[in-house]
Amino acid sequence: MMDARGRALSDGLAGRAAPKAAALAAALGRADGFAAATPEDIEALPVRGLQHRLYRVRGIRREGAGVLLRVPRQSHWGMLPADNLNYQAAAFRRAQLTEAVPRLFAILAPSAELPWGALAVEEIVGHAPRLPEEAPALCDALLAIHMLAVPVARAPLIDQTDPLAATLATIESQARALDGALLSEGARRQIDEELAWARAYGAEHASRAHVRTLVMTDTQPGNFVVDARGRARCVDLEKAVYGSPAIDLAHATIYPSGRWDPAVAWSPKDADIAAFYRRYLARVPETHARGLHPVLAPFRRLTWLRTITIFARMAAAARRRDWSGFELEPAFRDHALAHIADCHDEDRLREMRGEWLDRGGLDALL
Repeated sequence: MMDARGRALSDGLAGRAAPKAAALAAALGRADGFAAATPEDIEALPVRGLQHRLYRVRGIRREGAGVLLRVPRQSHWGMLPADNLNYQAAAFRRAQLTEAVPRLFAILAPSAELPWGALAVEEIVGHAPRLPEEAPALCDALLAIHMLAVPVARAPLIDQTDPLAATLATIESQARALDGALLSEGARRQIDEELAWARAYGAEHASRAHVRTLVMTDTQPGNFVVDARGRARCVDLEKAVYGSPAIDLAHATIYPSGRWDPAVAWSPKDADIAAFYRRYLARVPETHARGLHPVLAPFRRLTWLRTITIFARMAAAARRRDWSGFELEPAFRDHALAHIADCHDEDRLREMRGEWLDRGGLDALL
């Protein structure tokens, strides 16, 4: 059940037109190896993502796997459609050097009928992560991605030469929406306290050198599928950058991420968090672990604040009837909006902040 605040957010949603099956089939048919595609092959899947629509291509297999079409609805980075598609394709190509992401099969260029284009990718058959039991699989997927060699030429992917400054800039940008989110006085005070801490931490550590790798950035557990072999595959790559792996580890194991997807609905306990980080640190090279260790706890707190402030932007945008979650599956939409309201509840905020304010944070766990 949604509370009154969640219902108020839901009232701010509106819809956007989805591409037609004929347009998708025609665009796919122009790609190498997909000439047989017909509109009847295109199956729309429930809309549960804020950035894309997904379509299954029935009856067509590629390299032994089923095919999904990922159709963007917008660019997270504010890019033009062709640049956005090129960016995402580059992320798939680089990360698929591991087995931790789907394979990229084709790029469907933007057109009048398909304004944002699409990517044809491998369909990962499996289930949402069962946590905490399958948390080690998520950890291993991130480990594989983070251990990829960082190329000299990183374009078109964003290269965060200073991940701390980049994270703080994102938080500050999102925090502008706090007034529009209509938070309670107690909730706003707590978030303002976290913002003050983040600014002070950023000023104190502005010259710090950082371990940098390919990172997915949006590693909430619902963005993984666990296949029949027990491998976790990260299926959303549109926010990939070269930055701090500490962000991926944090985002995979904080409460706002763990409960974003109702199919996961995980509330990580201290023991779960400690086990996740210990597994990762035990499997990376010593130099990587040593360079990363000092920022694990602060980046965990920063990543939490980044998530809480993006929730504020979503809440404010929903009230303006301008949220990016248009045409979400109704049950998922209601869950997402209720979860945002829950994470902005002052008692919940106090509980989440207790990890570092009362229990010593990640350093105490490790």
